[in-house]
Amino acid sequence: QYWFSYELPYVTLKVIVAVELALNVLLLYCYRGNRNAHPLEYLPQILMDIVFLTLLLYFSGGATNPFVSLLLLPVAIAAVTLPRGLLLVVTLAALSAYSALLLRLSPHQMHNMDMQQHFVGMWINFVLSALVVVLIVASLSRAMRRQERFVSQLREEQLRQEQLVSLGTAAAQFAHQLATPLGTANLLVEELQDETADGKEHYLSQLKEQISLCSRRLQDFRIMAEEVKQNRKRNITLAKLALQLQQEIQLNFAATKVTYKLAETENLAIVADTTLLPALLNLIQNAVQASNSQQNLNIMISSQVIDKQLIISIRDFGKGLNQQSLLELGSTLVKSETGLGIGVMLSHATLERLGAQLKLYNHQDGGAVAEITMTLVELT
Repeated sequence: QYWFSYELPYVTLKVIVAVELALNVLLLYCYRGNRNAHPLEYLPQILMDIVFLTLLLYFSGGATNPFVSLLLLPVAIAAVTLPRGLLLVVTLAALSAYSALLLRLSPHQMHNMDMQQHFVGMWINFVLSALVVVLIVASLSRAMRRQERFVSQLREEQLRQEQLVSLGTAAAQFAHQLATPLGTANLLVEELQDETADGKEHYLSQLKEQISLCSRRLQDFRIMAEEVKQNRKRNITLAKLALQLQQEIQLNFAATKVTYKLAETENLAIVADTTLLPALLNLIQNAVQASNSQQNLNIMISSQVIDKQLIISIRDFGKGLNQQSLLELGSTLVKSETGLGIGVMLSHATLERLGAQLKLYNHQDGGAVAEITMTLVELT
């Protein structure tokens, strides 16, 4: 209107553009919050674009308008977003629109058409069409890559969950089958204590103590399974967590020399269930084994509070982890000299379920570090 001074019904064209703009703003409002449209909802929107494009073309030269090829854009968008049947509907609608514009064209319009104006319009149309196609294809390509990454992550997570379910089923079956032999062994030890000479009662007492420990562990496992089933969680203060860790380490790894640097903030706690302590003990056991492999009995356990985040570090003095193990440990079963990495995998899954993060890396002075980050809550 201002650059080329073409003679067109600009008032009518502006009304059409205003109505189309209003409808698009309304649709933008309806689909806010990143809600995806169903194909049956998307189809009317594409047909609406065809209708408005056809009206704009009709009042600005009809089929002689060089921008008539814009009718291909709704077809291109439908080709990658709609099912085949709905794509056929859009294609027929675009063809019908172009055919109607062509049939409405009079010989007088063909005779008086300014070819220079037409060619300039074709060039502008090509530039705009190229830009629109590039933007659409680039955005669709990014969306497809995001979708592929999401599906890949879901597939990996499903595989990991299947492995965990298999391990959990095997553990439950093992615990169920272990109850009877433990009860029988306890009865046999009691009978042997009654019949054995005084010199050997000490060994039987130690054996009974170990059997009782296995029975308590089995009972703890049942309580833990029930809490996980009912998703019962509670606040655990840092002082209580530190005390439990020290008691369990003293009980299970008496020969290990542990250096503690634990934070004990009174008004902060973590929200967890009984599976947290076994998950931490699995990581501690791995650290003990790694240090022992280098004839070292030392490990280091430290914690600090940063911005209401509890960071627990468990460092061993072994030979460290190779790059492949750092990438795979915790997410899948990894075969190594000491096992398959089941303990780390179970700990990773447990901590993830509790909203914590597990990070493995090699210490600059030797050995490996398992770092757990958990969110703290204030006690009222």
